Amino acid sequence: MPSTPAPRGFIVTVPITAPVPVSRLRTKDAFALPEAPDDHLVIRSIQAHPAASTRLIINAQGKGTPLTMHPEEPGLPIRMLRTFELTCAMCPSRARRVLDLMLHGTPQAWVCQACGQPS
Repeated sequence: MPSTPAPRGFIVTVPITAPVPVSRLRTKDAFALPEAPDDHLVIRSIQAHPAASTRLIINAQGKGTPLTMHPEEPGLPIRMLRTFELTCAMCPSRARRVLDLMLHGTPQAWVCQACGQPS
């Protein structure tokens, strides 16, 4: 898999495949339902259903009525920003990076700029 450029080093990532269970989505993520792939929804809040323990209530921007979904129902992620604490694979340097899992993938390794320089 190609590496994702990042300031001060590089990150090797693995792509995330769609769809994903809606239980993996968080506030501010954007997704679409498989039956309406062009209707992008941005999550305002997601919570367990108070009466049905096997359901989630998802409030999306621009939608008056919340969605009630099973946690394993598929969603088509569009944006999933996540913050990762990374340790260089070659030295003890650490860095914090925000990656969009849909654009960049899930980080597997990071090499800092100092270790990535040719000697």
